[in-house]
Amino acid sequence: PQDVGADDVRIAIHTVGVCGSDVHYYTHGAIGSYIVRQPMVLGHEASGTIVEVGANVTSLKVGDRVCMEPGVPNLASRATKLGIYNVDPDVRFWATPPVHGVLAPYAVHPAAFTYKLPDNVSFADGERLDHRALGE
Repeated sequence: PQDVGADDVRIAIHTVGVCGSDVHYYTHGAIGSYIVRQPMVLGHEASGTIVEVGANVTSLKVGDRVCMEPGVPNLASRATKLGIYNVDPDVRFWATPPVHGVLAPYAVHPAAFTYKLPDNVSFADGERLDHRALGE
């Protein structure tokens, strides 16, 4: 299990969507220059419940139902500092080699990229928020 850093949360995964990229990695072992060279856990669209929070986390608490951004940028990068972290070339994205995905019981993730779900949003809808943000 991953350690929970001061700015991280541990999430009990409830729902994971299977994306076309997951299927592509499974069937072809690569997408462009991203090649699966060793066993890799798939899944990057997920929701769950927080079971542990790091010492510095104040925006989330144990028991919160959440969804997560699957990509974590380099917080010191130029793109991130300009507020366009989604184009950071150093982003570490779940289920993109060599980073494991979240088809697993738990995931540790930065609280800054973890969002509380309103009570009227299901885990299934929370899992799909990534697609809605992209306009898919």
